[in-house]
Amino acid sequence: MFAALLLSLIPCAQLEALGNTLRAAIDKTSYEDGAYAAAKELAEMRSGEAMELRLELFDTKQNTYRGVYLRDWFFSGYLKASAAEEADLMAAAAADRKRSEWQRILLLRALGRCSATVSGERMLAPSFEKASAAVQREWSATLGILLAEKRLDLSAVKPGKLDSAEAVVRAKIGRADAPWSGLAFLGPLQAAEIEMLAKAVNKAKDPGDRAECLRILATDSHAWSAFTNAAVGVFQQPNAAPKAVYIDAAVKNKVVSAVPGLIKALELEVVQEPNRFCGDLGAALRQLTGQGFGDDPKIWNQWYAEAGAEWLEKALAGETKNVTSQRVERDTVARFFGLAIDSANVAFLVDGSGSMSMSKLGELSCADAAAKELEGFINLLPKGVMFQVVVVEAEPIFAFKQLMPANKTNSAKALSFLHSRPYKSTSALFDALEQAQADPMIDTIVVISDGGSSAGKHQYGGHILDGAARLFARSGVRIHTVLVTDSTNNEKFMRELAAITGGKMTIPKD
Repeated sequence: MFAALLLSLIPCAQLEALGNTLRAAIDKTSYEDGAYAAAKELAEMRSGEAMELRLELFDTKQNTYRGVYLRDWFFSGYLKASAAEEADLMAAAAADRKRSEWQRILLLRALGRCSATVSGERMLAPSFEKASAAVQREWSATLGILLAEKRLDLSAVKPGKLDSAEAVVRAKIGRADAPWSGLAFLGPLQAAEIEMLAKAVNKAKDPGDRAECLRILATDSHAWSAFTNAAVGVFQQPNAAPKAVYIDAAVKNKVVSAVPGLIKALELEVVQEPNRFCGDLGAALRQLTGQGFGDDPKIWNQWYAEAGAEWLEKALAGETKNVTSQRVERDTVARFFGLAIDSANVAFLVDGSGSMSMSKLGELSCADAAAKELEGFINLLPKGVMFQVVVVEAEPIFAFKQLMPANKTNSAKALSFLHSRPYKSTSALFDALEQAQADPMIDTIVVISDGGSSAGKHQYGGHILDGAARLFARSGVRIHTVLVTDSTNNEKFMRELAAITGGKMTIPKD
């Protein structure tokens, strides 16, 4: 009996030791005294006590030395939750308005991705309805996922006047702010939900919300009429997110009835060159129709006038086949390290870490090579193109307050800005991606980096990629990556970061 008691005390002592090590990790010395290993070990521990420790420590490490490394391990521990006890602790913490917004968001994401069953009572806490828009979006999505996967314990949820406890959850999703993300996981949309989403496509203030509503409408053929009716309005507006998401959702869900609207959109977009959406629209039309035309709206209009009605009738009856169509790369002299960038609203994110000054591209440091390439690229751009430059440091540093015209004056300012940075900082890559995509005009980002991240919201590549996919679902921003380093450690990460958004990666030659 004594031996059994002794064994039961070992995990408690181990957890206490890990907690002491992690609580003490506030600067370089204390962090290097075993904190990383302790956070990694804690992530693997499955108990209510271990979860409570992760929940306690997360917000305390927001601004400590290498705190992002520890927080990412805490997040990994959230993702591995398998018992209802762990999940209920997470749900209660996510509902707690005293915790940071970022911790609440990650807890909700983890509940959606882990394998545990979650208390319906905790997930329907009234505090979620009063949370920030970002938390409400995650809460809504998580409710939808949990209900769809039958991981929401509704045994204690009383339907009241509604038909079922499931109807209570659906009603809760509808009471959140737009875009009611959870509806994407719940199968056929109800008539009232379609009407609600369609109205938000036109009236929601946030372009990301409008984009996400479009994505949800495209998932249900009963909502395709509302989806296709939105096309002209979407492409008459300047915001990039609804346009990009409309095209992506139409192809992904094979919304063949969107073809006439896509042709009209191509007419609207082709008046400005360069323009990312002309190529995207042409590729979408080829994939949906199986026709091999290019990006000229006149040809598409002629085809549709002659054969479109018959084709659409067969397509709606499932008698046609979709094809895989690559986006046609446009002929352009404006290339960045060999990448054709056909965007009229582009942001360049340049890694501000020490590797950029220490690693070489030919005779130049990677930082100097990036600045030289950017200067040449901007000077080749036609009138009307807008750009932004961001150096990715511990916090992203923007060269301009807003997108600026690509001309020699602004090119010189961007070059001076790049040369003024020390390139000795840690780098918050995910934060820079998030903040750049907050500009509703930007539709393309070019990341020039060795692929590492050592500050901000995420450090671990897997968490950054998951976050980037979530950003893409709302913004539709295409990311191209340029791997500038004499190491290939992060080549896979940089390639996947671009691929998530339909972008490309390149490795410059010396």
